[in-house]
Amino acid sequence: SPALTARGMKEKEFEYIANKICDVLDNIEDKELHKKINKELEELASKFVIYSSSTY
Repeated sequence: SPALTARGMKEKEFEYIANKICDVLDNIEDKELHKKINKELEELASKFVIYSSSTY
């Protein structure tokens, strides 16, 4: 996805995200797992900021 590559994510991160999507789909009723994965993906995203400084 251009949005993720623009943030600097590479194949490693895309594979990680894809695996997390599979985990959610394999455990569609497990809301606790969904929360855990959401937190993990938020942590990953925080390492790849969109803008490092103000653009205006």
